[in-house]
Amino acid sequence: MSEEITFNYCGFNSRDDLFLITNEINRNVTAEISENVQAIPGMVGQLFQGNSYGQKIVDLEVTIQADSERDRVQKLHALSTLIMQTGDDEYPMVFSDESDYTYYGHFSGVSKPERISETSHWARFTLTFSCSDPKGYGEYETTDMLSNPTTISPNGTAECYPIFTCLPKKDVTKIALTDEDGNYVYLGADVDPDTGDSPINKEPLVLHDPCNTLATWTEITNSNLTFTIENGIPSGQMRSTANAIKVALDSNGVSNFGPATNNSKWHGPVRQQWLPNAYGDFRLLVRMYNYQYYPRARGKCEVYLLDEDGARFGKIMLKDVGNSEEVAVQFQIGTSSKFKEIYAGKGKVYKRKKSTKTVKLGAGTKKVTSKGKTKTVQQWKTVKLDEDASTSTFTDFYGYLRLQKIGNKYQVYILKLDSNSNPLWDKPIIVNWTDTKNQFSNKKLAGIAFYTAKMDIPEDAANPKKAYKHNNIALTDVKIWNIIDGGNNSTKAPTVIAHKGDEIKINAEDRTVYKNGAPFMENFYIGSNFPTMQGGIQKTFAFEPDLGEADWYYEYRPTNN
Repeated sequence: MSEEITFNYCGFNSRDDLFLITNEINRNVTAEISENVQAIPGMVGQLFQGNSYGQKIVDLEVTIQADSERDRVQKLHALSTLIMQTGDDEYPMVFSDESDYTYYGHFSGVSKPERISETSHWARFTLTFSCSDPKGYGEYETTDMLSNPTTISPNGTAECYPIFTCLPKKDVTKIALTDEDGNYVYLGADVDPDTGDSPINKEPLVLHDPCNTLATWTEITNSNLTFTIENGIPSGQMRSTANAIKVALDSNGVSNFGPATNNSKWHGPVRQQWLPNAYGDFRLLVRMYNYQYYPRARGKCEVYLLDEDGARFGKIMLKDVGNSEEVAVQFQIGTSSKFKEIYAGKGKVYKRKKSTKTVKLGAGTKKVTSKGKTKTVQQWKTVKLDEDASTSTFTDFYGYLRLQKIGNKYQVYILKLDSNSNPLWDKPIIVNWTDTKNQFSNKKLAGIAFYTAKMDIPEDAANPKKAYKHNNIALTDVKIWNIIDGGNNSTKAPTVIAHKGDEIKINAEDRTVYKNGAPFMENFYIGSNFPTMQGGIQKTFAFEPDLGEADWYYEYRPTNN
């Protein structure tokens, strides 16, 4: 006599609880297979691009036992209540002829019951059980790891996902696991598993913009301005060249800073760029220039530091204001109303002769009548304007301006370059400052903005304007580094990630590391890749800390296709 076949769904036994005799369990050999093919014009046949695998279908041919018609109807009602569902959950199913594995699925069809004979209350029908995950899962198997490396020979036939547990015997600063294929999971902050003993780069470059396109920069106008511009407004247009972003030129080849304001406000175009993330500690390096041609011209360029809300919390500036060619550099932390100037000044000023020049400026037009005819004539006025030939350390400045923040410590770095981007100075200007009261050090760098602007002078107010050569101003390169744990030169001791008695689980099933049962991803190295195993195929794993410093064991759930 053959062994009776049964199944167990959600803890209900088909024979004892559901009063079903299982006549046959019909399984598909594999999950449903769909070919991926592509028709190529002019090609005989098709291009095969692999198979896709869907759910696995199991048909259960059953007979329900009943003592009467009423008994049969009531048992069918009870069965209907069990297998009908309105949600998207799937439930466990165990078949007696494969009792070591559990499948998860849902009932997707029931045929109409047919009486087995005219004189019987029993009826036959087919239940269709669908497994969206076609694999069957065995019971977890747990094994101590008694050697390093350890070779695991998983049971089953399909892919399975190991769970490794580390129990440190002392404080540890790193926990690492790697397989023979080069996949690894690494927790810690002092060693890069890709390079062995090489230090992890704690100063990754998160932005490098060579400033040769405006595609990465958003245009800012009054309608989308989120930060305060220093005594200025957004106006005019920006352009990009092969190696700079700068003010655009109008149809007459004149820099387009927007319409003249004829007041003491700066005006010019603004562009803004967000970073991939927000960084509490950072190094911002910009290369820009501000060249002088006409001593009376007033022009500046500014890089604003923005937080996650788009609010300003810092500024780097090259400004030429006044009637000379003197230029000032400013590094500022804070808002427009509450700030600290880490560096602000013109450096050394080289005094030159001051002069007063007499200039004829347009004063509009006037209609006059002569010999009975009316005509419009240009009006002129002669004014005296002050001009100063003095220069300063930062006149015609092209070079690096760098601001670094680590905790509450700031450093400014200034270096002038020649036209080939080689240093012009023997040594840079370096200024350090510590925010001892932590007034300005709680912001994170999330974006930057570039503002290039001019301030109008009497030549702009003339009608018509008197042409003069504006300052040549541009941003030519931006680099930003995220500084982690004090940076590469930090003397800070490696972080202890686990103590004696802690339990660290590296769970490849849900791709999460746990510490004492809670998710623990703070020290998870971004290059990590959770390992997998294949039933019936050996795989070797190595780990750290070694067995003298920690106990290790692994568990996995074997699977069948």
